[in-house]
Amino acid sequence: MLLRDVPGDIRSVAIAQKWLAYLLQQVDHEGLKRLLDYYQSIGLISSEAREKLLTMAAGIKSTARGEFPVPGRVHIVSLLFMAYLSNSRIPPELYEVNTYARLFAENPDQFLSV
Repeated sequence: MLLRDVPGDIRSVAIAQKWLAYLLQQVDHEGLKRLLDYYQSIGLISSEAREKLLTMAAGIKSTARGEFPVPGRVHIVSLLFMAYLSNSRIPPELYEVNTYARLFAENPDQFLSV
């Protein structure tokens, strides 16, 4: 499991909120729930992390531009956020998959503007 919990420190909360805001540009709140359910069902996040993320997202407005299912890049960016929040190493293979991955891996603080 990649993300067992969302750390409660200010930096982690800010990063989680940035991730949620990104996701809510792609889907509405119901779509976010479906997306997090999917991540839980494939073992990427725990039920505890899912619940915490849904609670955090309640205060963020959706500006969804698209619908479910989301493009593959959304999943790649989500993997990067999950890895960062769990202090996991980002696999170098992801660098070639998407430019977001390379930017994130090379300088996550600048990429996240945190």
